[in-house]
Amino acid sequence: MSGLTWVKFERLNPFKVREVLLVSSPFDRFVLEENDILPMTLHRDFEQLISSQAPRISHASDADDALNLMQERRFDLVITMSRIGSMNVNEFGMKMKSIHPEIPVVLLTYNTRELAHLKIGGGIDRVFVWSGDTSILFAIISLIEDERNVGHDVESGDVQVMVLVEDSPRFYSKYLTRFYKNLARQTSRLIYGGLNAHHKMLRLRSRAKVLLATNYEDALDAVNKYGRNIIGLFTDGRFPRKNVMEEDSGLKLMDEVRGLYPHLPILFMSTEEHNRIPSEEKGAVYINKHDRQLHAKINQFMASRMGFGDFIFSDSENNHYMSASNLNELRDGIEQIPEKSLLYHAERNHFSHWLRTRTEFEVAAAIREKKINDFPSSDGVRNFMIESIQTFLRMQRRQTIFDYNPELAHSSNFQRLGKGSLGGKGRGLAFCFSRIHELELHSKYPEVRIDVPRTLILATDRFVSFLERNNLSEIALSEADDNEISEAFLKGDFSDDDLKIMKGMLEIVTWPIAVRSSSMLEDALHQPFAGVYSTFMLPNDHPSLDCRVKHLSQSIKLVYASTFFKKAKQYVAATPNSIEEERMAVVIQEIVGTKKENLFYPTVSGVARSHNHYPVGDIKSSDGLAAVAFGLGRTVAEGEKCLRVSPAHPHRVHQFSNVTSTFNSSQRKFWAVQLNEFDGDITSDPNLTMHHAEINEAISHGQLDLLASTYISQDDRIVHSIHREGPKLLTMHGIRDKKKSPLMPLLSEILEKLETRLSTPVEIEFAYAFCQELGIHRFALLQMRPLVSDGVDVNYDKSEIDESQILLQTKQALGNGVIPDIKDVIYVNPEKLDRLRTQDLVKIIEKLNSQLLNENRPYLLIGPGRWGSSDSSLGIPVSWSQISGAAAIVECEMVDIKVEPSQGTHFFQNIVSFGVGYLTVSDTDPSVDFEWLESQPSVEKYGPLCHLRLEEDLPILIDSKNQQAVILKPSI
Repeated sequence: MSGLTWVKFERLNPFKVREVLLVSSPFDRFVLEENDILPMTLHRDFEQLISSQAPRISHASDADDALNLMQERRFDLVITMSRIGSMNVNEFGMKMKSIHPEIPVVLLTYNTRELAHLKIGGGIDRVFVWSGDTSILFAIISLIEDERNVGHDVESGDVQVMVLVEDSPRFYSKYLTRFYKNLARQTSRLIYGGLNAHHKMLRLRSRAKVLLATNYEDALDAVNKYGRNIIGLFTDGRFPRKNVMEEDSGLKLMDEVRGLYPHLPILFMSTEEHNRIPSEEKGAVYINKHDRQLHAKINQFMASRMGFGDFIFSDSENNHYMSASNLNELRDGIEQIPEKSLLYHAERNHFSHWLRTRTEFEVAAAIREKKINDFPSSDGVRNFMIESIQTFLRMQRRQTIFDYNPELAHSSNFQRLGKGSLGGKGRGLAFCFSRIHELELHSKYPEVRIDVPRTLILATDRFVSFLERNNLSEIALSEADDNEISEAFLKGDFSDDDLKIMKGMLEIVTWPIAVRSSSMLEDALHQPFAGVYSTFMLPNDHPSLDCRVKHLSQSIKLVYASTFFKKAKQYVAATPNSIEEERMAVVIQEIVGTKKENLFYPTVSGVARSHNHYPVGDIKSSDGLAAVAFGLGRTVAEGEKCLRVSPAHPHRVHQFSNVTSTFNSSQRKFWAVQLNEFDGDITSDPNLTMHHAEINEAISHGQLDLLASTYISQDDRIVHSIHREGPKLLTMHGIRDKKKSPLMPLLSEILEKLETRLSTPVEIEFAYAFCQELGIHRFALLQMRPLVSDGVDVNYDKSEIDESQILLQTKQALGNGVIPDIKDVIYVNPEKLDRLRTQDLVKIIEKLNSQLLNENRPYLLIGPGRWGSSDSSLGIPVSWSQISGAAAIVECEMVDIKVEPSQGTHFFQNIVSFGVGYLTVSDTDPSVDFEWLESQPSVEKYGPLCHLRLEEDLPILIDSKNQQAVILKPSI
């Protein structure tokens, strides 16, 4: 089902009855309520049968009261009883029409003797008889909506139509009540198993419309208007024709219909047995209206003749071969049935008719467009049918998020378990999965399989159930340390149903999987919680199913536990949110890659953003930025050395500007999943099942031809080949060349199109795997989230600022506006820093950060190298939670080495999401005035680290338009 079709479904039923005015005497209202017609039954019918909210019913006790209400309020439908005070119902209807000419007025009576004195017309549009069925109001409202919507819905949504021809209010009231209940229930039952609740609701909107005709002319008009969409005609034998009651009008109508649609299913319902033989000779099914099994036979007709039941493969001699209850079985049946059965059904449009009944309009339309004489042989017909259904099923798997169904585990690429939220990551993945085909990339890059990996999301209600089942809320919200919380969660148990689902899934899933957090707050539009919670990479290769289930369940428990770790609580404390508000979904996702010896990893993976905050030269901000690494994306997320490049300008790589820079900044190690049939327990250590390998280890894997280069020492140059003697460097030369790899132009286009769809800059995580020998490429979207930076526009003129009053200035600034109320500064003096002892400063910074958070004092953080680097020689290896109180962060030059900024890491994403000012002072900018800082009285001092508390604010001005910033000394 394409996204366009879902949009069409969303636009169906434009007219909805939302406000109903019921006009009746207090006694009649009492009778309706006592017989459970108002209001509970109405709500039940709407919620259970069509997943919709029931209209509101307002009561007026007489005609005068109703007319006054109509002057004051807007109603969509008026239902009136016969006893409404001194006014006649026809007179009342006329007065209603004078106020609101378009409003339908329906007369409802439960006394059949009144029918002799009542008539349609004169202000009354329909007359209904209540004979005990509590769903009468549901039928009335549904018919009024169908009559108003049918033209629109047939034209825009190709919906089906049922036509009832009956002039007796007693009979059509009975029929319509039965029709609508059966129609809603059967449509709901037939909807392809596993569709999520939203898509099921949209499918229910596309159920067949019902039209009521009370005379020959109206019936023929409906057939002429909607004949191609009519799936069933129900007709009486006797009704008015040319304003005269005719005994054979039903048979005459059949003659007209058969001339136009010879195979249309017709149910002939009459009290006169002499109509049985002629109606059956014309191909109708005959039922006597007084038959004690009338309703059962109507149900049977709808199932067997109208396509609401199984598809029965038969032939013109009434031989039955097999049946099909779903699309897979229909496809398999078409493949196996004899030629005469295939042609029998194809000639009569049985296949498309059955598919339309199931609201599978796309595949039905594709099949119905073709005629048998369009094909040279029956084999052509058969192959076309099979391929049409297979294409539809394949597209549905790729685009539809199904509720978990073990029967769909083989065929559905994206499922959800539970009714709660999908969380931040889950929302982004679900959006990409359901919309990726709309990016129209497959035709432009036919050699690349572009997709979202196979995914199952445990919704947040499973998290809540786990906490409640194991009474974990108290320890989760306490001050217990991370180990205590982990132990408590690991001791918790899942329900037998949950374990059964895990076991059933892993019986099919035998490839490596990632178990990732997807919290309610994570990746929200303004507060992404990047890297705060746990992720586990499971090899899933142990021969014991029980062992693999154990690993999966332990990983899920530890992801749940990480919601309440110290780092997460500190992170939440820096937001307007409360830890009690947090809910955790879990993403179980296929790891994209290939097996190489005892390792599993993609060719490359990384992070890409549609907006580059550090454009160099003629590269524009809108050209985007990608951080790409060989192997798994942990290299990028942890801030290790990798390639940083604008996908629009892949040959302009600042970090590879010369041999020395290439040596210092190229990737040295890579991450992979270890395939060793691990049988221990999963712990909170995310590296337990991972392997951190040297690049040389991958040479024998055949993955480096397009990625690695060799340093030729005698020439002091780098050549793009791994078949020369010398040290190997990951320059990613092949994937930066669009003649050898489509990755860079593909990244550019995906970022541009996703930014358009989100109306904001975006960030994606991706994996890319290719087999050079076979020319097979796969690009997988692992995550997508908005990249938002808020602020108030600010401009300043540097020429008007006294340079002696500048603490620092830069032309590489992220953030926007004026950052107020900064009196505290924590800085590390690069002249005094020993790069091999940066780890010593982490606990000190964490303590100061915690202290300033408690005092509600935001601060300025200044230091050399890259904040948050996992390589302690490149900067101070703090985690985000250890500096989460900083309002602005400055990275300045180290004394002896050039270090790239923190882009590409979770750390950087947090800077952006919290609106923290991020300033990089390079060797082209005036240096930080450390001499002035050193001259200020310090609160605390620890070697190269110092905490200052100034008497006045430090003005921090960030101009995002020009990507420049200045921090002034307080005397200004």
